[in-house]
Amino acid sequence: MALSSNFLRPDLENYKTAANLAYNNLIKELIAGGRKIYHFGFGESPFPVPQAFQQGLIEAADRNEYLSVEGLLDLRREILAFHSRYGDFDHFTVDDFVMGAGSKTIIYHVMSVFGGEIILFSPSWTSYLPQTQLSGKKAHIIFPSDTKRYIPSTEDIEKELKKCDPNIRKILVLNSPNNPTGITYTEDEIKNIADLCRKYKIIVLSDEIYARLSFTKFTSIAKYYPEGTIVLTGFSKWASIGGWRAGYALFPKELHSLKNAVSSAGSHSYTCLPTPIQYALLKELHSLKNAVSSAGSHSYTCLPTPIQYALLKGLQKSEELDEYIAKCKKVLSFAGKYTYRKLHDAGVEVHESESSYYCMPNFSNCRTLGVFDGQQLCDKFLEQGNVAFQPCDPHFLRPIGELTTRLSFVNFKGEAALNSIELKKEYNEKEQKEFLIKYCPTLIEGIQALADCVQLFKIEKIIDNASS
Repeated sequence: MALSSNFLRPDLENYKTAANLAYNNLIKELIAGGRKIYHFGFGESPFPVPQAFQQGLIEAADRNEYLSVEGLLDLRREILAFHSRYGDFDHFTVDDFVMGAGSKTIIYHVMSVFGGEIILFSPSWTSYLPQTQLSGKKAHIIFPSDTKRYIPSTEDIEKELKKCDPNIRKILVLNSPNNPTGITYTEDEIKNIADLCRKYKIIVLSDEIYARLSFTKFTSIAKYYPEGTIVLTGFSKWASIGGWRAGYALFPKELHSLKNAVSSAGSHSYTCLPTPIQYALLKELHSLKNAVSSAGSHSYTCLPTPIQYALLKGLQKSEELDEYIAKCKKVLSFAGKYTYRKLHDAGVEVHESESSYYCMPNFSNCRTLGVFDGQQLCDKFLEQGNVAFQPCDPHFLRPIGELTTRLSFVNFKGEAALNSIELKKEYNEKEQKEFLIKYCPTLIEGIQALADCVQLFKIEKIIDNASS
C-alpha cells in the first residue's frame, strides 16, 4: 500500500518555523554574503557571559550524570534565594520546580498537558500562538484598546471572557516585561489582572524572562495571585546565556497536579537540564512542577548536567551577578532612550522602552504606494536602508495591515560598554549619546539609517498623494 503524501494534522498544514528564528537566519545569510545590514530583528543579549558562569561551566565539564527534571536541589535553593533577594515572591519551595532546555520547552509542555483553552494578549511573543496550535488548544486573543502601551484594560479582558465557555478551564499567558513592546506592567495593572483571574478561576502562566532587565519597578503577578500563577523564567536574557537553554517554571502547591504532568512530559523529551550547566549556575547564584515535570520527562529528561552545575556555581557569586545585571540594564536604558528620541524626532509613533531591548514603533506615517502590511514595510526598509526588523502583523499577533514592528536595539557588541559603564555616575542625555557613540557605534549608525529612511518614505508619500 502506497504511503500517503499528507502526514500532517490538517490544522498544521501551514505550520512554519518560528518567525524570529527564520528571519534571523535570513539576515545572517545576507550579512555572510557581504552585505552591511543594521540588524534590529533579533532579541539576543549583546553582552558576554558572566565570568562566574564561564568558570562554573569549566569546573563542571566532567559532570555527566543524569539529573531529575526538577533540577539540581542546591541549584533550586540558590534560585529561590536569588528571587528573594530581588523581592519577586517568597511562597515557592524547592518542590515547586520544573527545569527545561529553555523556557520555550516548558511553555509547550504546559499547554500540551493542560485540559482547556489558552488566552493570549496582543501584541505577543511569536511562539505563544504556534505552541497553542501545536498542542491542539483553542486560543482566545485579546486586543487592547490602548495603543500607546498596549496594556489590555479590565473591560478589554472581560469583554473577551464573556464570549468564552465558563465551564472550560483557561490559562492566560502573561508576558511582563513584554516582548515585543518593551513595556513593564505597573503594579496596579498587575493587581487588576490578578483580581480578574481569581474571579474567573483562570490559571496564569507568567513569562517573566525579562524581569531583571526592567528599567522600572517589576511586579510579579505571583505576589497577588500566588495560588493560581505559574512563574516561567530563566537565565537567557539577564545572564546573556540564551544558547545554554536553561529555563525553569515554579508551580504553586495548588497546581502540583499540573506540575507533575509537565515534569512527566519533560522526562520523556529532554531528560534534564545539562548537569555541568546546573552546577555552573549554582556557583554563581549563591553571592508547573508536577504536570510540567511529567510532560518534560517524555521529551527532555533533564536540563544538561554540566549546565546545571555551572549555573549553581555561578549563582553563588551574588554581588558579582548583581553588578553585572545593573551594568547591563544601564547600557540598555541608554540604548532604549536614544532609539526612542531618534524615532520620536523623526515623527514615528513609539513608546519609550521600559525594559530589556525592545520597542514597538508604529510606522503608519510611512505607508507609501505598494506598502500595505508590515512585511512589505520591513522589506522596503531592508531594500532601501539596509535596516532589518520584524513586522508585528501577524507574527506578534497584531492586526494585518498595521505597520508596527519589533525593534531590538542591540545590534552592537556589548563587552566594551559593559566594562566601561560607571554605575555610580549619573549620565545626562549628552553623555549618554557620547557613551553610545564610543562603545555602541553600530547602534548609532543603524538608528540614523532608520531615521533617514523614514524621512525618505515621507517624501515618497507626499509624491504619491500629489500624483493620485
